[in-house]
Amino acid sequence: MPIYRALTLKELELFEQEFKEYLAVNGIDADLWQKIKAEQPEKVEGIIESFSDVIYNSVLLKLEYIEFATENDIKYFYYGKEKAELIGLQSNEVSFTNPKEVIKAIEEKKVSIKSYKTSKTYTNKREIELFEMIKNGCQPSDGKTFTLLKSMV
Repeated sequence: MPIYRALTLKELELFEQEFKEYLAVNGIDADLWQKIKAEQPEKVEGIIESFSDVIYNSVLLKLEYIEFATENDIKYFYYGKEKAELIGLQSNEVSFTNPKEVIKAIEEKKVSIKSYKTSKTYTNKREIELFEMIKNGCQPSDGKTFTLLKSMV
């Protein structure tokens, strides 16, 4: 049972070299892999799920910033080592689906925007919480907007 989810075939293709290395580290050469695929499809699924967890975990360990936008609300998150921080903005006057438009509107003070912020300690493993947020529609972010807003809010 995977911690996150099994990579799709298309996603696995993106990590072909890493998957070969993963198999080799686990003592599975090309011939043995072909044999396992032919004779033990349930074992193949388990190996792919285990490899998927390795990939997701390595990506999520590096990921710190995510965001979630709707028409009238945008949330920027920072996932640090100890806690997650949120800075949110709400307005009926600007579309939050275009972050550059939001920053410009804030800088020019053309719209009324309500801001809010909060933080929380993790109730689960940090990477699992991040994965759930992404599964629910959050997108990875470079953190520039979060950092800018943190200095303003």
